[in-house]
Amino acid sequence: MMGCKFYYLKNRMMKNTIFLLLFVFGLFACDDDNTIFDPSVEGLEIKFTPVAGGAMMHYNLPNDSDIFAMNLRYRNWQGLEILKTCGYSGDSVLLDGFTRSQETIPVQISFVNNHNEESESREYQFSTLDSAPWSFFDDLVVRSSWNGFQVIYKSPSVVTGMVHVFYLGTNPLTQQEDTILMKSFPITQRGDTLSFIQKQERSSNTVIIRTEDFQGYRVRQEIYPDIDAFRAEQWPMTAENFNDYGLSKESRIAMTGVAYLFDGELKGLERLIASAYEDPLQRTGTEVYGTYLAGPHAYEKPIILDLREQKTPAWLRLYCLYPLRANHAVSPATWGDVWIGSYEDKVPCKLSVYGNKESSNPNSEEWVYLGGLNQDPRREAVLDRWSYLTTRLDLAPEDVNELATKDPIYVDVELPPVDDTYRYLKVIVHDTFDSSKESGINYNQQEYFTLHELEVYVKKN
Repeated sequence: MMGCKFYYLKNRMMKNTIFLLLFVFGLFACDDDNTIFDPSVEGLEIKFTPVAGGAMMHYNLPNDSDIFAMNLRYRNWQGLEILKTCGYSGDSVLLDGFTRSQETIPVQISFVNNHNEESESREYQFSTLDSAPWSFFDDLVVRSSWNGFQVIYKSPSVVTGMVHVFYLGTNPLTQQEDTILMKSFPITQRGDTLSFIQKQERSSNTVIIRTEDFQGYRVRQEIYPDIDAFRAEQWPMTAENFNDYGLSKESRIAMTGVAYLFDGELKGLERLIASAYEDPLQRTGTEVYGTYLAGPHAYEKPIILDLREQKTPAWLRLYCLYPLRANHAVSPATWGDVWIGSYEDKVPCKLSVYGNKESSNPNSEEWVYLGGLNQDPRREAVLDRWSYLTTRLDLAPEDVNELATKDPIYVDVELPPVDDTYRYLKVIVHDTFDSSKESGINYNQQEYFTLHELEVYVKKN
């Protein structure tokens, strides 16, 4: 019995001794682990520069061949630990994940060798600037535009995050007031000007703008009430409300004149019909245009539009002919010496619009500049022209039925959405497009211009 007891005690002592030895070895092992990788920090250079949403850390690693990489640990604006790793292949790393400007944010920096052994960390501190989703609102402008509103913003050098634009409208499913999403988009480097046209007709708008980071967390939201919607409508105009002081080339045969500016035909129906009777043997082209033609020397000459009452002008809509296979007129056809077989170089590319409350006198000193059209007239920029499609004969319709399915070609000369009213508008054409033909020949030396239709839009009362 005593022998058994002695054996039990001896066995237990041996176990305790083994556990003690393992514990001691463990301590030494832990101590060895802590001292396995202790690189020299000679030559280490670290500099932090605050940027939007974080800080840019510029670094130069120590002159120690055992260093394989550098680890950086810090907590973002949500308190989540972030690990960034960098090495000799670069010289900077972005510490991001912040929304507001902050100072003295701690970051733990350690070194790693090629055995993935990590050194003790050293603590540094850095500061940040407001992030793009936060500072987005600093220079934000929400203002009225025709039939909607505009959002204009600038952005910092480092851009991250998303923007969601809403307005307070009517939910089409519930017919209850609700926030209606207009658009979601990433914040861009150089800022932008965005125009939003609403389908729901409202006299004024409440605009809600919300930003979030790329992890989907909301950063900031602001509300902009009472933004005038500036609803617009077409204002009826006739030849009696138009005065070009004799510039119009009137012809019953060629169907040109002021009346065709306001006849409601937007594409070139009369010309298409007339082209069916064109005699190809005469080689003078189709002389019928059903359009307005002004000249010679029509550049810089005033045209007066009488709105008949005080109105807030919204925009002028200018139309040109839809592409047709009819050959353009040359002499001896009517106005053949004007067209000279070329239409595109009679289409305006630059013009100005002015407003006057009381006087139709083109020389009055009361004219106020409202807006204009300014496009590159050169052949090299032909694809950017508002009238580019008029040269695309491959799109020409075969008959009037096909023409009826086509959308007209036009440009809107938008005027500022402000509550200033005018009775008279003055339009001055400054230039027309160059011919897109490679010959570079100027077929419009006498400065004619043409418009197929002219529409005036004003603010609704």
